[in-house]
Amino acid sequence: MYTEKVMDHFQHPRNVGELENPSGMGTVGNAKCGDIMRIYLDIDENQMIRDVKFKTFGCGAAVATSSMATELVKGKSVQEAMKVTNKAVCECRFVKHLLH
Repeated sequence: MYTEKVMDHFQHPRNVGELENPSGMGTVGNAKCGDIMRIYLDIDENQMIRDVKFKTFGCGAAVATSSMATELVKGKSVQEAMKVTNKAVCECRFVKHLLH
């Protein structure tokens, strides 16, 4: 059901944790399945994402996609990061599907 890449990000997620004094923080959840993700961003004066961390409560796919999303936005501008969507994660051939 899950790709090898998804399993790798689930078993060895990147950028897990919290940032002390983040520039921004957001929380998103899925009421249908109960997944909750909190993301922490460190943004510099040029609106570039210097660092990003996440904490996710949910299934393996939720943890894996959270990990991949942080990899996709790290080092990008805030404007570029705002363009990252579920579809963009899928198009990276990271997961076979995002929806349960």
